[in-house]
Amino acid sequence: MLRSKFLCEIESANLMLHASGYKTIDYVYNAIHNAVFVPEIIEQTIISTRGEIYDNPRDDTNQNPFDKWETNSIAIIPIEGVMLKYGYWWGYGMDEIAAIIRQAFASPQISSVIVKFDTPGGNTDSLFLLQEALSDKRKPAYAYIDGMCASCGYIAASYMDKIYSINPMARVGGVGVFARMFILNEKNSMYRIVEVYPDESKDKNRPERELEKGNEQPMKEQLSKLAQYFQGIVKKNRPSVSDETLTGKTYYSSEAQPLGLIDGICSLQEVIDKLTNLTESRKQILFNL
Repeated sequence: MLRSKFLCEIESANLMLHASGYKTIDYVYNAIHNAVFVPEIIEQTIISTRGEIYDNPRDDTNQNPFDKWETNSIAIIPIEGVMLKYGYWWGYGMDEIAAIIRQAFASPQISSVIVKFDTPGGNTDSLFLLQEALSDKRKPAYAYIDGMCASCGYIAASYMDKIYSINPMARVGGVGVFARMFILNEKNSMYRIVEVYPDESKDKNRPERELEKGNEQPMKEQLSKLAQYFQGIVKKNRPSVSDETLTGKTYYSSEAQPLGLIDGICSLQEVIDKLTNLTESRKQILFNL
């Protein structure tokens, strides 16, 4: 069932993905089709700066796992690898990450949130629940780039209060959209696919059908609307970013900072210190009031 869910997501996806993520998707997709895929189970860990570990009690959906943590904990939530809408063998789906972020914002034990990015991007549909969760920030939330934050990843990071990078060579940006189709090789198929569309449904799957014939224009028109939508998000979230940085190019962090794509280059501990000082200052202000 999980295999068919993955195939369905990939085959219907519009991608915002750096080239480094292609091989992962191709490997899993082809291995599933050839019935040779062996799932690799990887545990992703959500921790606090005090060493507390997120333990989601799946049998008790009314319990917030963060409520067990110490007061004033900072939650560090990872977004790693190719971003997909649903969770698979190797990690959380972005629907799950969005729910975890909401839990962190809702828990009185959490003072602030760090989302740690190391992702080439992924499925554009994976962004929508993240957008909702991050647009409803109730506490300070910083993005920290630990390697790469490209495409979908950067769109998500742009919703955070600040974006910091681990070193000058970490890669940032890549705000661009493309579609990728897996077209059956009929020569190696045991059957022939025939599709019939009535006149009343003449535009059904038109971009995909035209692309199979070699005509890219309908698909480009469709993707252009998506690209403009995501460019608009970045410009709204990061007003100092210019249009020239949003055409799909990926930058090193040393280049990205002067362009307004990130706020600084520093260690994770420095980001933790910034958030700690910020929350302490806010508490002092409220105390004085």
